[in-house]
Amino acid sequence: MGVAAAVLLGSGLILMIVPPVVRDGLCGLTSCADRVPVIAVSRVSPTELAVVVPDDAAPNVRRVELLQGGSSGSGSRQWMIRAERGSDTGSNPGSGSGGATSARTFLIGDEPDGFRTVVPLETEPQKGVWTAQVGFRCTTASLPFNPQALAVGEVRSWDGVMDGNDFASDANTSEHCLTERGSAELGLLLAGAALAVAGAVLGIVVVLRRPARFPEDGDDPAATSERDQDPDRV
Repeated sequence: MGVAAAVLLGSGLILMIVPPVVRDGLCGLTSCADRVPVIAVSRVSPTELAVVVPDDAAPNVRRVELLQGGSSGSGSRQWMIRAERGSDTGSNPGSGSGGATSARTFLIGDEPDGFRTVVPLETEPQKGVWTAQVGFRCTTASLPFNPQALAVGEVRSWDGVMDGNDFASDANTSEHCLTERGSAELGLLLAGAALAVAGAVLGIVVVLRRPARFPEDGDDPAATSERDQDPDRV
């Protein structure tokens, strides 16, 4: 019975662990953070700012927005453009003289080809904390910045201030999305849980069915044998 308990428990754990690992690696078991393409902001002229996206990630851009204050969506939305359905957002018009040559630049307040304005820009950001956000295929990248800290031609990302070409060459462009488990994986999870519970219960039964041992019994079989001898023998 002990072997059966171990087999049930092991089989259940395998059914619970292996499918999510195959689906999404370690992130299938834990709440891994999504991997998001790096974005940046740049001052392309004394009066113009732009959100910069690596060229390889540009086709996956679904929206670009500017928030006043806060970060990760907590600020008030001051400008937003959204990609039109079926449009090619990966073109690189090279807006602005300070834009990176191998990155897509979105002038804040502008409406580039393939996008439509959802929230028009009322006032150019001048000072204080602002946040640029870019929604990709299934993730969102956020970058807080201070417009006063940007000089013309500079590009600021999470890695600091750099030249536009340096940003484009070193920026991460890959996007990793956590996938949801399917019905088959859910069935295996439930089956594995049932097998693991059955194995654990059977293991408890095996332990409880072991014969009770008392301190006076001792561990020496010879001593037990002597106590079992006929008391009339000398």
